[in-house]
Amino acid sequence: MARASRLTLICLAILWTALPALALEKAELPMTDDRGWGGWDAGTTCSVSYYNDCTGWVWVWGGWADEDVLGMTYDPCCDGAALEATTTYVWTGASCPGYGYTGTIEVSSVDSNGCPTTILAQTSFFPTSGANVHIWDVPALGPIVLTMTVASTGYCGGNAVILPSDHPAAGPTGPAACGFCYPTDRVTHSFYYGNNGTGRSCPGQPLFDGVCNAEWLMWSASFTCPVSIEGSSWGTIKNLYR
Repeated sequence: MARASRLTLICLAILWTALPALALEKAELPMTDDRGWGGWDAGTTCSVSYYNDCTGWVWVWGGWADEDVLGMTYDPCCDGAALEATTTYVWTGASCPGYGYTGTIEVSSVDSNGCPTTILAQTSFFPTSGANVHIWDVPALGPIVLTMTVASTGYCGGNAVILPSDHPAAGPTGPAACGFCYPTDRVTHSFYYGNNGTGRSCPGQPLFDGVCNAEWLMWSASFTCPVSIEGSSWGTIKNLYR
């Protein structure tokens, strides 16, 4: 009931539709600036993200089943990088902490099809509304994938987690944005990987919104890069530590 009330209050136009072969629900919402998602990845060497909010609208996705797996692939922004941290933005968080609703989030190496291979780091994850930051500090010598496994609902009586993505369809009355706000050759990085109980799918299914593929909103990976100081002046070296 809490999720339904939230959507009723803020939704201008709700379209309950599903991805092919998925039972996910998504709703169409105007993007606002009052969600507190600014300034959460400052101060790192480089930050990588793939969303685009130029339409002013977002999709919010719900209807997850227990043990559903979703994620985003990232290409490090330099050679020899280390993944310092990731931020996953959650529109509506889980309820019932401590009652079986803690899932997992993990970083894995990834193959050429975007499939997770070797787990590099993993931790339990209770999604809360807003920016959820995880510190990893693991080598990222090639592409990686961040995957979230939705927890069993336990005593909560329903899966309340709702996640936002960008909105290539450009809102209920606007024209399609592919080729305008979004390049037609946009590479997909956000996926649904199936269910741990019934089997993961690989490659994962993109978040197709009827126009083109959406990306998880405000999901960001922060990398640190090696810095060579050989031959640098003392002043240049000191500037690295300001």
